[in-house]
Amino acid sequence: MALRPFQFLRFTRTYATLTSSTTSVSPDAPLPPPTLPGLSPTQPRTVKSPLTRKTQLHRTYLSLLRSTPLMLFFQHNNLRATEWVALRRELLFGLRKIDPNSTLAEGTRITVLKPALFASSLRVAEGHDPLHKRSSEPGGSKIIAEKTEKLKETHPLSPVLTGPVAALSFPSVEPVHLKAALDILFPLKNPKKGLDPLAISGLQKFVLLAGRVDGHVYGSRSGEGRVMDIDLIRVLALLPDVNTLRGELLAMLRGAGGADLVMNLGNVGIGLTRTVHTYQKMLSGELDSDGNPVQTNAEGGEEKKE
Repeated sequence: MALRPFQFLRFTRTYATLTSSTTSVSPDAPLPPPTLPGLSPTQPRTVKSPLTRKTQLHRTYLSLLRSTPLMLFFQHNNLRATEWVALRRELLFGLRKIDPNSTLAEGTRITVLKPALFASSLRVAEGHDPLHKRSSEPGGSKIIAEKTEKLKETHPLSPVLTGPVAALSFPSVEPVHLKAALDILFPLKNPKKGLDPLAISGLQKFVLLAGRVDGHVYGSRSGEGRVMDIDLIRVLALLPDVNTLRGELLAMLRGAGGADLVMNLGNVGIGLTRTVHTYQKMLSGELDSDGNPVQTNAEGGEEKKE
């Protein structure tokens, strides 16, 4: 007896048909120009695609250099991932103890760099003017590369950016926070007590190399940097904060007769304001040429007030 398959076990397949209309294109017809996104006024057009990893890193380093007033460069030797995590955690906790309400602790970051790409970004940040017109032209990046080529040998940070290098960036120049970061990551003697053992093992693989202060901090053009050696970094960490310096300057001015100087400087502005106000009233007819007020009588004439 032959067995028949059940009806509900029968499967039916349907296929969708795709109809496409092809258009003939002449081989001699010119190709349409590519649609480019809006050009940034501060980012030069790159030869490579902006979607590649190198281009993204290049622009990330440019943004870091232009937005960070203080950076410390140090060498790291074969740190494990757990040691990096422990060091970042200890740095965050140490900076939070200074001022729990400040956001400077969260803005202080450790960035592991690609030295060659960072050196290229550094040359563009310091040797290229963002407002230059030729930066937005096709091939502008090649022109910028030629102009900044001389910085490869003359820039003070060129010998530093070799090998495994990382950067410690600060959102603002605060000597108190800088000193706390140096005591945690680059102690002169023994590491601080109470640190994570993984962090202590990672500190033995750190070597402080140099520092960089952006131009807008010390009065130069924004984007340009001043390189500091280790001794100058230690001196900067020992300086008092801005409020303390202002108090010391005010006390110095008061002790050296500065109160009279401030008063005389203020009187100059007050006298000038009164003179201009008086001249304005003379032009409007409220005062005569001698500076006396003028009143109108009942007949519509003017009479001087004695």
